[in-house]
Amino acid sequence: MFDDLKLGLKIRAVEEAFLDIFSKGLLSGTVHTCVGQELSAVAVSKYLKKNDYVFSNHRCHGHYIAFTNTYENLIDELLGKESGLSGGIGGSQHIAHNNFFSNGPQGSLSPVAVGVAEGLKRKSKKHISVCFIGDGTLGEGIIYESLNLAALYNLPILFACENNKYAQSTKTSENLSGSIFERAKSFGLNVFESDTWNYEKLLSAANKAIIKTRNNEPSFLIINTYRLKAHSKGDDDRDPEEIKKYEKLDLLNKELKNNKSLNEFYLKIKGEISDYIDVALNKVEMPSKNYLGKKISVNNLKLQHHNIDIKIKQVSQINKFFDLTIKNNDKTILIGEDIKDPYGGAFKVTKGLSSKYKNNVISTPISEAAIVGMGIGLCLMGYKPFVEIMFGDFISYSFDQILSNASKFYHMYNKQVAIPLVIRTPMGGGRGYGPTHSQSIEKFFNGINNIQIIALNTFIDANRLYQSIFNYKHTTIVIENKLDYGRLKNTVPQSVNYIYSKSDDLYPIIFCAPDNINSTLSIITYGGSIHHVMESIDSIFYEYETIPNIIILTKIYPINFNDIFELTKDSEYIVTVEESNVEGGFGSEIISSLIEFDNLKNKKYLRIGSENIPIPSTKSLESQMLVSSKMIVEKMKKIL
Repeated sequence: MFDDLKLGLKIRAVEEAFLDIFSKGLLSGTVHTCVGQELSAVAVSKYLKKNDYVFSNHRCHGHYIAFTNTYENLIDELLGKESGLSGGIGGSQHIAHNNFFSNGPQGSLSPVAVGVAEGLKRKSKKHISVCFIGDGTLGEGIIYESLNLAALYNLPILFACENNKYAQSTKTSENLSGSIFERAKSFGLNVFESDTWNYEKLLSAANKAIIKTRNNEPSFLIINTYRLKAHSKGDDDRDPEEIKKYEKLDLLNKELKNNKSLNEFYLKIKGEISDYIDVALNKVEMPSKNYLGKKISVNNLKLQHHNIDIKIKQVSQINKFFDLTIKNNDKTILIGEDIKDPYGGAFKVTKGLSSKYKNNVISTPISEAAIVGMGIGLCLMGYKPFVEIMFGDFISYSFDQILSNASKFYHMYNKQVAIPLVIRTPMGGGRGYGPTHSQSIEKFFNGINNIQIIALNTFIDANRLYQSIFNYKHTTIVIENKLDYGRLKNTVPQSVNYIYSKSDDLYPIIFCAPDNINSTLSIITYGGSIHHVMESIDSIFYEYETIPNIIILTKIYPINFNDIFELTKDSEYIVTVEESNVEGGFGSEIISSLIEFDNLKNKKYLRIGSENIPIPSTKSLESQMLVSSKMIVEKMKKIL
């Protein structure tokens, strides 16, 4: 126990040093200390092994020190030094080192910890995943999705809930109904409860919980405790008498009064930390060029003849890709709702795969956020997960996992890890599914770093595109148009012969140009909107006596604007067509970028998309709201 108390005091000394240097203006941002809660981290970490994983939150310093028994690179991190855990990028809340990860948003890492536990179980190494949460996190829905997955799949994960009686500045009793114990118990987890004032009992509870967890029995450990300092910095409105009460109860305070050896150790470690900070303050910060990295060079556009005949339905192309990929790479994992046989997914993309590859197909509850987070965790374990969101409308549930975790891990953790997750989902209307099953909302992911968005179309073999996606080291969102799944023929205009070419990129641009005609009109589009554009060409010719070039993108974010500029530089009119409404979307981004290239010289621009209104189920109304060939021809009047 003496060594445990020393470790707890080491954590306290570091935290107090952080508060001191923060008050002197030497730390940027904020700092959340765990003074008073140290023994929680010490008790759990005592029974952890080197190859276990720990996931923490905004109050992560104690967890890290307890797990690693080091503090130097943590200090470097908070001081913003390149030698820090995350190169000084993450600061107080966002740190990563080997098997330790923390992030600020409440509960955000809980499904990631579940994914790591799934990977550990598959590797059968008897290692576990530990996810620290606070009582305030129990207000977040993602934690319950994670508890459900952990219990459902019997995963080696321990949820350690530090109940310090406050969620930031509000008493837990004022914002949490019912019992924490019963909440966890309702999922069928092993639930244990103890506190930091009776350390021997806490050790016993932690040990029992971890033994159960190593036996693939997910557990939940409630640790009642109290933080003696503010939530962050100096924002503390608690009753001073209440704080004094817990200062007297605090075990470390008691031991410091009664144990001379501990007192000597505490003074010594405080001095060592102070000396180290003096040295660390003079260390270098990361140069911007190291953080930004090298810019990717842009290749010259090269086009070659392309055949647009459809030989096999798109749904079968995707299914074939998964079949061959799983066969050749056992670390490929398919995750999604109702994707196992006999159902095989809402659009039958995964039909037959679970019968052939039982261990590679995980059919999940309706938990879009959690299954995306689970996929992120599997990426950390070296797997290649493909998460299916049944309808593209529901990808909104997983937005935080994409924004806060999948996109940020690479830079936030100083390029220590990448997340090669693939999220695929059907988008678009035309099937009468109504307002919440027919949207095209991919534009809401434009601009998120380390995310690429690929839109399948029937002019390019889906199998080929997925092979490129498989090798991408960051996260990919794949848009699959519902109507394209079963399409067996591409519409071609009758008024003129078109020459079809494609670029030699991983995600080709298709260039459709009228034979022997120098067009002054370019239409840029993607996905299911291609067919509306192709259907409009004859009418555009009859109405306006012009034949457009058609530029079809498969990679809609980030876009290679050099190629688009090259293909449109001789055009007088440039039109974008998308199934989404145009406000803040695909067309806005393309046109604004082309204007930057060309400074508005002798060009007219037009965005065409669906009406900015919820999509009705009524077929006749739906056809009027969604982009169509009729709408395209009508709106061309604005510029032609």
